Amino acid sequence: MQNLVLTRIDDRLIHGQVMTAWIKNKGANQVVIVDDGTANDEYMIEVLEMAIPSEIAIGIFTKEDGVEFFSQGLDEPTILLVKGPQVLNYLVDNGINIEEVDIGGMGTREDRNVLYKNISTSKEENLSFKELVDKNVNVFVQVMPQDKPVSVSNYLK
Repeated sequence: MQNLVLTRIDDRLIHGQVMTAWIKNKGANQVVIVDDGTANDEYMIEVLEMAIPSEIAIGIFTKEDGVEFFSQGLDEPTILLVKGPQVLNYLVDNGINIEEVDIGGMGTREDRNVLYKNISTSKEENLSFKELVDKNVNVFVQVMPQDKPVSVSNYLK
């Protein structure tokens, strides 16, 4: 998709690392979050709007509204942030062209095991990653822009 400069999975969504490194590295003018829980949480919306630099536009959508938003095309260089791979499969299955996905931050939880270094995933998330790979999406781990991307296919069992 033209002007989609980064699609990133990070369960923290917006934090200093995303703001300082990735926005500058990718030349993004807007950040779009697609997450049902966040889109329906007025408090979190306010927090995220305050966390992003004032010159960067932000949109926070449910997955259905995300499909509608991205279907219209992007006029500005855009970073797409999601918390997990399932929503990306939903977007792709509904016609949104996502060529690559950066797994940036997936922390430990009771249902997760270490996939790669500090990236932890559940069995369900691993299946979702496999589905993305099967749809010819390049899925890789790259925590910071200066890090070398590592293909997730090497670590899925």
